Amino acid sequence: MTRLTRMRRMTRLRLPRVRRGGHPVDYLVVRPPGSRQAAALLQVFVVTVFVFPSDAVIRIIGAQGYLASLVAMLLFAGWATTALLGFHDPVHTRYPVRGALALLWICSLLSYAVMPLFGPDETQRLSADRWMMLLVGMSGVILVTAEHLRDPRDMLRVIRALVWGAAFSGTIALLQFWLRWDLKPVLRQALPGFEAGDAYGSFQGRDALMRVTGTALHPIELGVVAGMLLPLAVWLAMVDRERRPLRRWVPVGLIGMCVPMSVSRSAILAVAVAMGVFVVSLPPRPRAWAVFLAPVAVVGVFAGVPGYVSTIAAFFGAGTEDPSITNRLDNYPRVLALVQEAPWLGRGGGTFLAPDATKILDNQYLKSAIELGLIGVAALLLFLLVPAVAALGARSRATEPDFRALCAALAGGCLAAAVDAYTFDAYSFPQFASAHAVLLGLCGTCWLSVRRWAGRPGVEIVTPSLPSATAAERRPTHPA
Repeated sequence: MTRLTRMRRMTRLRLPRVRRGGHPVDYLVVRPPGSRQAAALLQVFVVTVFVFPSDAVIRIIGAQGYLASLVAMLLFAGWATTALLGFHDPVHTRYPVRGALALLWICSLLSYAVMPLFGPDETQRLSADRWMMLLVGMSGVILVTAEHLRDPRDMLRVIRALVWGAAFSGTIALLQFWLRWDLKPVLRQALPGFEAGDAYGSFQGRDALMRVTGTALHPIELGVVAGMLLPLAVWLAMVDRERRPLRRWVPVGLIGMCVPMSVSRSAILAVAVAMGVFVVSLPPRPRAWAVFLAPVAVVGVFAGVPGYVSTIAAFFGAGTEDPSITNRLDNYPRVLALVQEAPWLGRGGGTFLAPDATKILDNQYLKSAIELGLIGVAALLLFLLVPAVAALGARSRATEPDFRALCAALAGGCLAAAVDAYTFDAYSFPQFASAHAVLLGLCGTCWLSVRRWAGRPGVEIVTPSLPSATAAERRPTHPA
């Protein structure tokens, strides 16, 4: 069995076939230059996101000095270096995700420029600098993933790392939830020179249940990230035929268990949106299986976490009697007054610092309205929604079922992030920001992989350009 045949069977992603002059032409694809290196760097980044707690930072840098942030900023430096030295042409590599990122950058820079007009104190100025550093890191991950990750095998490796990283966080959460054993202090010790801190704590009681964090900063972050990545984990289990069934489906279970262990309404909302988009987009037979097995999975979760049903039912039925909802409603008049003082460009990204817990907004859109103004909120909304639209657009132009399912999984995760940005201040949580950046980059990769074949004269796309093959560039195996 040739290596090409073996790769085709293990990933179930077929070679692209195009039609030229009415005759089908097979194309061989080998790893483009730089794709393997980009995949390796992104795998390192994913490991730093999910293995090492983000509350361990280098003191001189501050809150943005956690390991994953430093790796992300190195990715941005690498992307910029390859562009400046001519190894990569970003000008002619265009895709919607980068356009949305550019709009967010423009709004953030304008807001940063007008920030001195509002007399920020030293803490606010440092927080504004951290927002810009967060943008640099997210940009590095998005740009490297979308523009340098061009081989399907490398794309698959990054998705594996992302899924297994989330599963590792789920394993830590299981130990915390069932054994009350927290491994986060041990993981921090593997980072010499980093200062440990735990702003929220790994254990938080909520009614009859103990909510946990895994390697995330907060239980809500754990649950939302799990909800975003669950469709991708299911997709990987469906197509990654190289692995045994147990190895493919165990991560799905570990990630899925993070949702009930977070005891969070935001997590339930995230998994409902993400899996809803994914399941609806599946072919009829897999969709029927998903609809059939979904109740079984839900019952299994409820049975495995005693008291979960009553606790969640009480949360959703409390209405305005819930203190967290009441607190959010009470903050609306105060937010409106602050927005009216700087309605268009805001006061500077990251400058809104809640004086106490009752002033925390738990809403990224409201927080951005104060910091970036109404123009910034519009840019943020595009930043959250455009990647999902791009992934669905790539899906509509593709014919390969597994590629279409991948696009749907990515779109579901991105839409879940957009919805949950209304229920918690998403970009205050580093693991969410990092995982979301990888999803956005993969949306760009899917868009570009389809666009590389679209619009070529005399060529009709029959299957998407996500093959599992071995050549440095596409070339016909026989004359057209």
